[in-house]
Amino acid sequence: MTRPLVALALALAAAATGCSGCDLERMIDQPRFSYYEECTICPDGTIMLQPPEGTVSRTATLVSREHSQGRDASGAWVQQFPLKVTKPMLARGKNRYDIYCAACHGRLANGVSQVSENMSRRPPPNLLAPPYTTETYPPGRFFAVITEGFGLMRSYAPELTIADRWAVVAYLQALQLAQHVALSDLPPPIQEEARRWLK
Repeated sequence: MTRPLVALALALAAAATGCSGCDLERMIDQPRFSYYEECTICPDGTIMLQPPEGTVSRTATLVSREHSQGRDASGAWVQQFPLKVTKPMLARGKNRYDIYCAACHGRLANGVSQVSENMSRRPPPNLLAPPYTTETYPPGRFFAVITEGFGLMRSYAPELTIADRWAVVAYLQALQLAQHVALSDLPPPIQEEARRWLK
C-alpha cells in the first residue's frame, strides 16, 4: 500500500471514530417558534414580524397603477391605451385571446361559441356590441375584468401576465374596430381588396 493511500485510510478512520458521539437528531429537537406564536423577545410580541418599511416583495409589479390595475389614482378606468400598440403585441394578444377567451366569447368576440350554446341562462356576452364598446368599456375596464374576473368569468391574472392582458385588450379593440369600420374609412388599396371580397 502506498503512503498516500495509507494516509487517506487513517484520515477516514479518524473521521469515522471522531463522530461516534455526534447527536445528529439535535436539529429536529431544537427550540423553535411556529407561525403566529407568542414571542416575548420580539418587538411586536409575535414571531410573525412585519417587513421593514419600504420593503418590496420579489413578486411585486413595479409599474404604474394605470398599467397594473387599469385604473388611475382616483379609481377611474384608464380611457386611453397606456402602451404603444405594435404588430407583435397584437399577434401576442390574438394568441392569448384564442387560448383563453375564444372558447367562451368566440373567435371574433361576438359571443358565438360552443360554450355560449351550452350556457343558455347566461351566455358569455358579445364583446363587439354595446355596452362593451369603448364608450362604456374603455381599455382599463377590460383590463380590470381580465385581471379580477366579472360575473361568471374568473380572473385570468394567474395565466396572463400584465403585458399579455394588455395585449389581449389591444387585440379585442382591434376586433371591435374591424367589425365596425366603414368601408370608406379604409385606405384605398384595402377598399379595393374588400370590394373584391364583397362581390
